[in-house]
Amino acid sequence: MKKNAYLLIFLLPIYLLLSYSSGAPFGYSGSPGDNGRTCNQCHSYSGSGYSPTFDVTGIPANGYQAGQTYQLTLSVSNVNTAKKGFEACVENASHQKQGTFSSVDGNTQPIQSNTYITHTSSGNTQSQWTFNWTAPATSQGDLTLYFAVNMANGNGSTSGDYIQASSVSIPEDTNAVQEIADDQIKIYPNPADDFIKIDTNTYQFNQAEIKDVIGKTYPVKITNNRIDVSFLPAGTYILKLQNDKYKSVKQFIKK
Repeated sequence: MKKNAYLLIFLLPIYLLLSYSSGAPFGYSGSPGDNGRTCNQCHSYSGSGYSPTFDVTGIPANGYQAGQTYQLTLSVSNVNTAKKGFEACVENASHQKQGTFSSVDGNTQPIQSNTYITHTSSGNTQSQWTFNWTAPATSQGDLTLYFAVNMANGNGSTSGDYIQASSVSIPEDTNAVQEIADDQIKIYPNPADDFIKIDTNTYQFNQAEIKDVIGKTYPVKITNNRIDVSFLPAGTYILKLQNDKYKSVKQFIKK
């Protein structure tokens, strides 16, 4: 029994080392939501001479829009090590994880319900990683991408590995027009005869447009949340409602 216990204790560090070479465990991004934790709790480096430079590209210049997907690339330079790995997440001002990640190649993998992204075994020899980040479905204000990079010497142990955490801002596009969830806006009657009524106590729209199935556009006006459709031929139509910040798209039938 003792022999098996000793064997387990001996094999566990090897198992962890092999596991982490194919991706970091979640919760080690260096973010405030992760309590600033990185993999330096296991990996250690006591020397000097590392001064890596990090760069993140793909963040939209005008800021993110809710629900949109962006392809980001994290690069590390000014360092020459045998292996490298990383973990990243996005948090809001309350340090809650925001959005989801997905891979574009075999060098990265999303973990923990896609709220983190990390390297794979084929990605631990790279100096840059490209992946997709999909913004949260609703506005969350300005966000931050947090990441920690492990620059490993490849000696088969956790010693001599240098880890550094950093972050970049992902501002919100405050000029973006956000689409409202389908169940938040209702129109009636549907099918309609002479008019359509917009049922909402939250949003006030000042622009409206109707299109038929072949793309012909019918400009219309909204008066007291009511739109005249008596002039339309019978058929199926798409109604687009919009103001400066929000939009809604609904389908209706004209009798």
